[in-house]
Amino acid sequence: MRGTSHIYINGRFLCQQATGVQKFALGTALALQKKHPEIIVISPKGKHNSHGLRLKQSGIGRGFIWEQLWLPLYLWLHPHSLLINFCNSAPLLIKNQIVSIHDLAFLKKPEWFKPGFRKWYRFLIPRICKKSLRIATVTEFIKDEIIKTYAVSPEKIIILSNGIPKMEFDENKPFPYKYLLLTGIYNPRKNAGFVLSLLPEIKKKDIHIVGVGADTTVFAKVEFLQDENLHLLKYVDEKQYYTLMKHAEALAFPSEYEGFGIPVLEALIMNTPAIVPDIEVYRESFADLPLYYTLNDSKSFLQAVERINIHKPNSNELTFLKNKFNFEASVEILSELINNNISKKIKH
Repeated sequence: MRGTSHIYINGRFLCQQATGVQKFALGTALALQKKHPEIIVISPKGKHNSHGLRLKQSGIGRGFIWEQLWLPLYLWLHPHSLLINFCNSAPLLIKNQIVSIHDLAFLKKPEWFKPGFRKWYRFLIPRICKKSLRIATVTEFIKDEIIKTYAVSPEKIIILSNGIPKMEFDENKPFPYKYLLLTGIYNPRKNAGFVLSLLPEIKKKDIHIVGVGADTTVFAKVEFLQDENLHLLKYVDEKQYYTLMKHAEALAFPSEYEGFGIPVLEALIMNTPAIVPDIEVYRESFADLPLYYTLNDSKSFLQAVERINIHKPNSNELTFLKNKFNFEASVEILSELINNNISKKIKH
């Protein structure tokens, strides 16, 4: 791309658990490198899956220290460069960068997070929003929240749509019983407790609940009671995850605050019904394709469960999703922005 000596992607996400934010980062980075082979992902040293990305491993550490100290040092040694950050965080000391903010959950629902994380993000996010050349986000809903919260000019923010990740799965059903798939069970922001409180009623429909998720130091601790119809899996690999999603009666995704909701897109693309609360961000992203229920309304949720066999996307709706959500389209937006606008603002 013209006007810069180098363009780098912050590769810290390669060392992190692959949640929706990291899937966005990987998909966008792969598409960006396909269009612009000269762009390099700079990542911490160590053994982590490159997923086919062209990497330069450098520095010390893998987390905060690497991102806030080593990465700025590397950029200072390579002047006139641009750094692209895809995962809610970025170095405070860099001006020539694009930052991606996926949501403001740490402000909207602070009880979901541990105090240290809340304090750090309350300090970090407004500063990188102000200092960066541009801000990227994934929905108009979050764009509006950023504008209102941090008094950011609308022209500074671009929408980069999520894309559909590569999804491989086994054709054989993983369990002999019908089940709802519940993701992010140890993440309090995913609101798994609401669905699990309805397990006695769900059992009457001869349906089990299979929950997947991993513990993390970021979120407050969550614990669940045991039940013969509740099956909690702390870690599954991607193929296992998509196998569980493909063969589920439905995905239950009760999260009451999201920037997007990657599991909902994944389920719909796999022709698995998705049950979600009726809130703005899901309507913006998925229109009428999910099964909606009134937020935290037990009766409404159970009514949605009754409809899972008659509410599946048809071929035209699946085509709509595939056209609306693809990383290549986001890369076109990002490329045009850098070529026609960002390059002029790189500090020399």
